[in-house]
Order: sequence, then structure tokens, then C-alpha cells
Amino acid sequence: MNAIPTTRRRLAAGALGLIVLGGALWWALRPAAPATPLAPGKPAVGVRIAAAALGNPEQISKQLQTSGPLGYAIHLGVFQRELAHSGFRFDGVLGFPRTAAALLGMMSGQAELASTGDSPAVLSRARGERQRALYVTPPSDTESGFWVVGRPGGPATLASLGGKRVGLLFGSTFDYGFQTAAQGLGLKDVAYTQLPSSAALPALQNNQLDAYVTSAAVAKLWIDRHGLTLVGKLGDVPSTGRTVSVISARADFLAANPSFAPAFWRGLKAGIDAIRQDPEAYYRWSADSTGYPLDVVRATTSIDFEDKAISDAGVTALKKLLDFRVAHQVAQAPFSVDDWVVRQ
Repeated sequence: MNAIPTTRRRLAAGALGLIVLGGALWWALRPAAPATPLAPGKPAVGVRIAAAALGNPEQISKQLQTSGPLGYAIHLGVFQRELAHSGFRFDGVLGFPRTAAALLGMMSGQAELASTGDSPAVLSRARGERQRALYVTPPSDTESGFWVVGRPGGPATLASLGGKRVGLLFGSTFDYGFQTAAQGLGLKDVAYTQLPSSAALPALQNNQLDAYVTSAAVAKLWIDRHGLTLVGKLGDVPSTGRTVSVISARADFLAANPSFAPAFWRGLKAGIDAIRQDPEAYYRWSADSTGYPLDVVRATTSIDFEDKAISDAGVTALKKLLDFRVAHQVAQAPFSVDDWVVRQ
């Protein structure tokens, strides 16, 4: 396993999009989630959502779907209902192996929306892709954000990762979180290795990798079931950039359908309201749909939602992310985040 020097990170991040696009074509041909029944005689515009196939990497998902309040609103049928009231038809979710590929799939016309992390969405817009941010979550501090999990007997703290081999996905939100934390900690000579989680677990178990940056849910699962160690939580480091989730839409689709943005928000907000009314039901659905144990879901799932589609704190986090990516020559060009988001 060869480490990739920091100076080659920009090229690797760009190459990642090309690599995953080929895999995305296979994933996009998988059956979509059930479509919304259409009332006789009522015109409708079809809407599909591109998303990564998220969940427990040790299990195969029962049904292709997306997560969070949008996924829950779809599960309850309230999202479909609100779209139908405004003349839209939900045609399901298209699954992709990475969120960067989901954005490429949306921009190629395979879907109208994409549900991603902040880094893929920002890098897409910085490349000049004509998409808008419909939904920006507030930054979440649930269980201190992303976790760094290590091999047994390996580094015990984040501060001890200097000179060690750390795996992550270049250009991802995990990458951004770790890079900002490492900058604040003054880590030197970290050997970065590009790895998906499926390859990271055996690499950690075989001492080929010192640490891996991943979600709290995956890290806790590996610690509980495979005896790996918790090196640290990135949110505990003051310099760590705060991260958000983003749902984007093609700009041409929004321009042709001006009533869609408010209908989308009403449908998503209905899901948020349902979560607030019964959080435990949401946790149970999340556990069942992702394959994570219920205790892991409770500990690592945020229900910190706002009553508006665009979080002001989320926009501030996006601006800092863009500045960081431009400064490190990962984002191709700066742009106005305020003009990018769709405020209602």
C-alpha cells in the first residue's frame, strides 16, 4: 500500500471523480425506490434523487434509499404527498458508490437532486457545474463529528499521528475535517493513503494502516466488533472545520420549475416534524434501513434540525470550507456561497 504525498492530493481528488463515474453507471441502473402514485389526469414532473448507498458496510441494504430527514420523509410518504400537491412526482432514489459520483450523475441528467456531504457539493460548484444548494443543515456536533479509528497497539491520540499512515478519501468531507484538525495540531509528515472503508478495515487489522478517518457510526462498529481503537474525535480539536450536509438541485431544473423549491422544503420539513414528535421511531427506522445497531444509531445520529431550509451556521461553515479548499488548490475557483444557496 503506497502512501500518497500531500503535494499530490489535488490531482488525486480530481481523479477520484473520474474513477467513481464508471462505477456510478452500474449503480444507477439498480431499481429505484417505489414511485409515487399519480392522481388520474393530474400533470406531474418526475423527480429523482442521486445519493450514495449509505449504511453498515458489513451488510447489504434491504432497499435502495437515502438517509436523514429526507429519507424518513420518503419512508413516511409525506415527501411524496407534498410534491404531488405542487404537481411533482417522486420517481425514486438512484444509488451511487460515492456522493461525488451522485453529483456527476445528477449533472449528467440522471437525477434532478443529489444528497451529499459539503465537500463534494462545494467542489462540484467550484468546477463550474450549474447546481444550487436547496438544503443546508446546521453543523452537527453529535459525538464530536468524525472519528479516527486506529489499529490495535497503534497511535493512541490524534496528536501522535505525525509521521503515521492515515487513510481517508481525498476531496471528501472526512478529508476536510482531518486536514483542518491536523493543521491545528501541527502534525508533520503524515503519510496519506486513499482508501474506501471496505479496504480500510482489513488494512487496519493487518497493521498496513495506522489510522482511518470515518463516520462515528462506522468507527464505533469497528471498535465494538473488531477490537480496533479510538484514536480521537475530530470535533474535539478546536481547529476542525465544521461540516454540514447539502441537498443540491440542477439549476436548469429549478429554473424550469420555480414551484419545486418550496414544495421540496415542505416535504422535507414534514419529515423533520415527524422526527421531533417521535425521535425513537426515527432511530429505529435508521437502524433498520442502514443495518447499524440501534445503540450505535442513537449515539451517532443528529436530530439537530432547524425550521428553515438554509442554516445560517451551515452557510458560514460552507464559506470556510470553500476558502480552505481554494487555498489548498483543491477547489478550482471561488464562488459566492450566498448566491449558490436557495433561500426561501
